[in-house]
Amino acid sequence: AVVSTQSTGSKSTNDPVAPTRDSVSSDTDVSERCDESPIVREGYLIKQGNMVKNWRRRWFTLSRSYLIYREEEGTPTKGQIRMCDIKLTRRSERYPDKRFLFEVITSKRTYYMMASSQDEMDGWTDAISHILKNPSDTSSL
Repeated sequence: AVVSTQSTGSKSTNDPVAPTRDSVSSDTDVSERCDESPIVREGYLIKQGNMVKNWRRRWFTLSRSYLIYREEEGTPTKGQIRMCDIKLTRRSERYPDKRFLFEVITSKRTYYMMASSQDEMDGWTDAISHILKNPSDTSSL
């Protein structure tokens, strides 16, 4: 079952595009490949930029293979994180003023993302953690 979340947040413009890294690439939009695994969860989160440390609302799509983000639903991919590159996801205390903040940790970068509620944050971190613990299990998501 696909879980779609629609959180509120201020829409931002004039977002500089950060350079890609090994685990993040926007060269190929994997979400348009026909062999891609089904969507597990999607919805808006607030993500901290890589180079400019500002916070931007992004549409995220989680599958067993990738965590993809875009400016808005249906727009081109801004970045993607391969699930095999993710080491851990957990609640973050890095920015005490940010409620419902969690981090997605890869060997190259830590991504900071903020949900609109505790339930939404738990949903994202639980879904990512489940995929990391059970990479080939498609029955229990």
